[in-house]
Amino acid sequence: MAKAHAIFAVLLFLPAIAFAGDASVRTVASIYDNAPRLKDIRARIVADEPVTITELQILADVGDGLAAYKLAERLLAMNRPDLNAKVAHYLAIALNDGRTYAVPPLFDILSDRTSAISPVRLAHIENALARQAAAGDAASVLALARLYLQGYPFGAKPEKARALLRSVADQQSIDGAIALQMAMLIASGGPLTAEDEAAVRAYLEMARQSPELGTRTAAENLLRAFAEPEAISGEDEHG
Repeated sequence: MAKAHAIFAVLLFLPAIAFAGDASVRTVASIYDNAPRLKDIRARIVADEPVTITELQILADVGDGLAAYKLAERLLAMNRPDLNAKVAHYLAIALNDGRTYAVPPLFDILSDRTSAISPVRLAHIENALARQAAAGDAASVLALARLYLQGYPFGAKPEKARALLRSVADQQSIDGAIALQMAMLIASGGPLTAEDEAAVRAYLEMARQSPELGTRTAAENLLRAFAEPEAISGEDEHG
């Protein structure tokens, strides 16, 4: 019961899903050396010079993550929900290229039930998220786990979500806000195994190192509810 109250108290104050940092981005392939037009377009993107939507799409369609992200940004700026499927497609290309800063806008589109995305594109997007999650990217793990838990658009996969959340619990460089949300997702998912509880504690320890006071305070409060069994028995003996 104490755990349930602690979880609920923190849930009330949790911010919207947050992602921190960018994963490493792979270097540009040498294919541009033999494709002058593509090389020119990319050079202008990098130099922040004018590039048309058509040019961005030409480059994005050959798998260039930077162009794909820039294109998605342009399309998002149009504020047209009917373009959500196209935006998600190009954000997934950017993500496949290691650009994990594409995760937040991608998550928002996927969580929007008005987004009409075909099964083929959804499979491509899920694979992109799963690939980065398997590589240890915490933002992709959190996003994919939340999507699996909410049951849309990939269907409800709670066990897969929990396995994902446990998969990066041994990392030491996860942002505190993300670590706190991961702990909350595992903790609120029903009966916990010993492995689940260990992962919760690991994430809370990371969150306790956050420079943000709110994150630190929430983590410290929850850690009391998820104390190691040995620590609890020790307190009882001296209580």
